[in-house]
Amino acid sequence: TYWERIDDDIKTSNSPAITGDGIQLGEQVHADLVDMGMIQMLPTCDPETGALFTGLQVPPANFLMVNQEGKRFVNEFGTRDEISKAAIANGSLFYLIADDEIKKTAYNTSQEKIDQQVEDGTLYRADTIGELAEQIGVDPSVLEETVATYNSYVEKGEDPDFHKNAFDLKVEVAPFYATPRKPAVHHTMGGLKIDTDAHVINQDGEIIKGLYAAGEVAGGVHAGNRLGGNALADIFTYGRIAGKNASQEA
Repeated sequence: TYWERIDDDIKTSNSPAITGDGIQLGEQVHADLVDMGMIQMLPTCDPETGALFTGLQVPPANFLMVNQEGKRFVNEFGTRDEISKAAIANGSLFYLIADDEIKKTAYNTSQEKIDQQVEDGTLYRADTIGELAEQIGVDPSVLEETVATYNSYVEKGEDPDFHKNAFDLKVEVAPFYATPRKPAVHHTMGGLKIDTDAHVINQDGEIIKGLYAAGEVAGGVHAGNRLGGNALADIFTYGRIAGKNASQEA
């Protein structure tokens, strides 16, 4: 399989209302399914909810990622698949480590939100790296060494361990932050089989009269992995085709 392991309780970055109902409805009229095993992960999601914008979610040039031992395990500037696979191989849960300067580049946040998340226990903050390590349950000396080594790579602009090639910030200005993250399901490439007119195709390869599909409920459009932005192109294109053909059939 493409993914080494997918936990049964894995979260999704999408709406909790998206539960595959359209695919199940198609199955009731014997629609064929394609690419159902093709799942795209987003690595930097909230471990409890799958949400994208909790914690300090920032451009990857500005933080380092550590596993549950407090060690780097991947190029933070790598692809979604690369980081997701590495995270899964390291037990899924990992942390984004950053310093106070990170707030200047953080998405969708404020000091008030940061303080609230620290109070809620979804974001960790400490005045020293050692104290931060204790909060996330790792050996302080390990995390301190990891941060010191990473800072030296930022100075040199070169990462001999994981070959990260984009650096903006060191981790040196207190207070320090750790944002827990886990990969979550972000997009499913599989779904109902359709033709280029957006007709749904049954298991005998025939058009199911009056049934059309577009968007993520349809499969086969993106093959094994979706390119960024193509989900919008997909729904705009096939949504229009499906609507136009359905209106003509009516």
